[in-house]
Amino acid sequence: MDAGAAADANAMEMTGETLDLISDLPRLTAREYRRGTVSAGLGEETAILLDAVSRDADVPLPVTVLTAWAAVLHRHSQQTGFLLGADPAVFIGNDEEHPAGDAMVLKESAVVRSGFVPVHVALRPAAPFHHELPRLRAAVTLALRSGEPERPTPFRAVLGGADTAAVRAAAPDVALCLERDTDGAATLSLHYNASLFTRPTAVWMLSHCLTLLAAAARKPALPVRDLPVLEPPGSDHTALDVDLPDGVAPNTAKPGTWTLPVPEGFVYPAPAEQGETLTARFRRTAAAQSERLAVTGASGSLSYAELNQLSHHTARQLRRFAGPDQRIALLCGHDIGAVVGVWSALAAGAAYVPLDPRQPNGRLGRLLADADVSALLCDHELADRAASLARGKRVIPIRLTSPAPGHVPDAAAGNPPSAEPMSKEQQGAASSQLAYLLHTSGSTGRPKAVAQTQGNVLAHALTYAARLRIGPGDQIPLLARYTSDAGVMDLYGALLTGATLHVTDPLLPAPQLRDRLAAVRATLVHCTPTLFRHLTGDLSDGPDSPDRSLCTAPPLPTVRAVVLGGEEATQQDLRAFLSAFPRHCSLINGLGPTECTLALQYRASRADLGGTVLPVGYPVEEVQVRLLDLEGQPTELRGELEIRSERVARGYWGQPDLTERVFGGGSDGPTSTYRTGDLLRLRADGALVFDGRTDRQIKIRGHRVEPGEVEMVLRGHPTVAEAVVTVDTEGMAPRLVGYVTPATALPPEPEELLGYLERALPEYAVPSRLHTLQELPLGPTGKLDRARLPIPDAAAAPDSEPATLVERVASAIWCRVLGLASAGLRSGFMASGGDSIRLLQLISAVRDSLGVEIEVVEFLASPNLASLAGLIERDLPGDTVSRQDLLEQTLHEAEM
Repeated sequence: MDAGAAADANAMEMTGETLDLISDLPRLTAREYRRGTVSAGLGEETAILLDAVSRDADVPLPVTVLTAWAAVLHRHSQQTGFLLGADPAVFIGNDEEHPAGDAMVLKESAVVRSGFVPVHVALRPAAPFHHELPRLRAAVTLALRSGEPERPTPFRAVLGGADTAAVRAAAPDVALCLERDTDGAATLSLHYNASLFTRPTAVWMLSHCLTLLAAAARKPALPVRDLPVLEPPGSDHTALDVDLPDGVAPNTAKPGTWTLPVPEGFVYPAPAEQGETLTARFRRTAAAQSERLAVTGASGSLSYAELNQLSHHTARQLRRFAGPDQRIALLCGHDIGAVVGVWSALAAGAAYVPLDPRQPNGRLGRLLADADVSALLCDHELADRAASLARGKRVIPIRLTSPAPGHVPDAAAGNPPSAEPMSKEQQGAASSQLAYLLHTSGSTGRPKAVAQTQGNVLAHALTYAARLRIGPGDQIPLLARYTSDAGVMDLYGALLTGATLHVTDPLLPAPQLRDRLAAVRATLVHCTPTLFRHLTGDLSDGPDSPDRSLCTAPPLPTVRAVVLGGEEATQQDLRAFLSAFPRHCSLINGLGPTECTLALQYRASRADLGGTVLPVGYPVEEVQVRLLDLEGQPTELRGELEIRSERVARGYWGQPDLTERVFGGGSDGPTSTYRTGDLLRLRADGALVFDGRTDRQIKIRGHRVEPGEVEMVLRGHPTVAEAVVTVDTEGMAPRLVGYVTPATALPPEPEELLGYLERALPEYAVPSRLHTLQELPLGPTGKLDRARLPIPDAAAAPDSEPATLVERVASAIWCRVLGLASAGLRSGFMASGGDSIRLLQLISAVRDSLGVEIEVVEFLASPNLASLAGLIERDLPGDTVSRQDLLEQTLHEAEM
């Protein structure tokens, strides 16, 4: 072995790591190895060409196959360094004993002749395939010379020979085996663990090997990353015994056939006309549905005619302060005023910037300054607060009653008198104007304002309505606030098609929320998985009973579709859906970032039970996607999602550098693109599955949170020098954990810092715990070593432990609801990971277990464990003996 090859081999030895191979079935519950096998001929021409490639590189054919196998595994894992098992018998022997070829005879060395040896793969995706062959030969040679390992190495993937007994003994996830007969014909077999993978996936993976080998045989000088693994449409799969999905072109995801049932009498919404605006479509809808109820909420209800009248009345006031290419802020609660405000701003020709009044003034002030608004519309009861935020800008309270006759034209007549009909050129310009700025969290500490156009919002809304069959007569609950893209889809999807929008408080106790949805005869429920779990979590059948026959009377019989988004949906969500909703109802999962609201959708079914996660699906109409590797190059099976569509947002308001990094035009044309930062993988059926994030951005209860923004606010406190925010996923739900170092001799006080954060950040972005460290742990290169940060529970400050029986029972209920191992009496509810939904769950758990009805307002006056225990002890019913028995029984059940 020359010095260069030895250096490469040493580098490979240092880079070996466990292969991150995603399984079809849950890995943790796979109790046994069940072998399945699929086989296919390599093809005579391909075999001849591969022999020639191997001879030219001075390697045996098994090394060439091993290199191709490593390249396929790289596509599945996006890892360049990993451990791969190799059967020594494949590489050692003579031509009579081993027809595969003998260019690696090491009889004089101490050579392992049984079992599998660990080969440390260090693949270079940008290198030509034939340049990787000598490097993989060096790695195999090093593995063979190393002798028996001290302990057996568990392999996720191996390359084996004809001895299937060795494969069974190793029990890998997948084993690729090469056999050649005396005539030189080659056969590839893929042995797979059927407890982890389905047969179609195994066939699909074997086809990747065949496709890549065929390409490498013909063009060995191609970079490894450019060798295809997916066959073009119409490829002949006759060599395989299971059909593969066709229509999957390289670098693209296969479009799925949308099979959502069409209700009787449903009429698809008319396509958008050239240059049509949101307000033009709304006027058409209002004219056709003038007497139909448009929106309801806590403050009342409005017909389409009334909503159109009110919005145009307010728009005329706004036109004195704002118009095209200007922005109007909205400060509205979750009620019909937000809907009136949206249409008023749009009718004035301006873009709107929605603000959530639940957020602190400090953050709202930053958002207003960032958007540079011309005026501020608000609910009447928020007028004083709006004035304090507006900094001299005009504040206009929103009226919810029709003005005096004569001030507003008849909505059914179409355009208001003040609006002259626009030419086609004017319409085209108007449709390209901004509709809104929606703020999301920013990795640099500055929130990002997504700038979307009217034409794109209209296109998204009409596609959403068409796919979900929304039309006149539908009853659509608005559970998401107008500050989120989920709220955008429901608001426009309903009001541009003649449906009725019901603004609904999502934080009602679950029974009341279901009663509210049933009372309005909701036909569609769109929410995050977290809210869905709140909605269904207390139903008697529960998520472990996916048999609808047990539900004699589904609580929401009129719902025909449940749409989940904003977070990862799980198998438990599917089971809960199958248990709680009627048979005619469909569950739809999807993915759509704020930058392109509607991108992927998937209709789940009972056939998806037993897997690991629910797919996010296939691209919707007028949207294309592709996957990118770590270097931003197109890849086929696993990578960062790039959306390619004219419906992609214009960019981030006031952040041209960031916009340039993640938005752009396609290399093959003018199509707009957006790099989402979401990692996805392709399944054998062409569906895409969410696989995490490329950055540290996370989602807490459906809200995108990037720790950089939280860290920036923390560092703004005078006692904090450095700050790091991480996510703890060990509990029932992800929660933020912060670490700070002191800036002065006086160390930061966690409780003071949490209060400081609560005044500066929305509730979901406040860490559940803060810990003070003398210094942050650093790695050899000076970077933060996150692995050395104290684990949250171990880093917790000392606290008084629950001692009395009441305190222990309260602690057991508290920990069960919040997903904690333990809690101290000073533990705060919000700091422990609580939120509005878990507050309702806590109150319900205390009532169900002990018969104590705790008033929410009373608990929130001092929301900690000691307060909860005190309220329970005060109101616990019965005499001393019965109270003691009830507490002991409750504690016993909680500890079981």
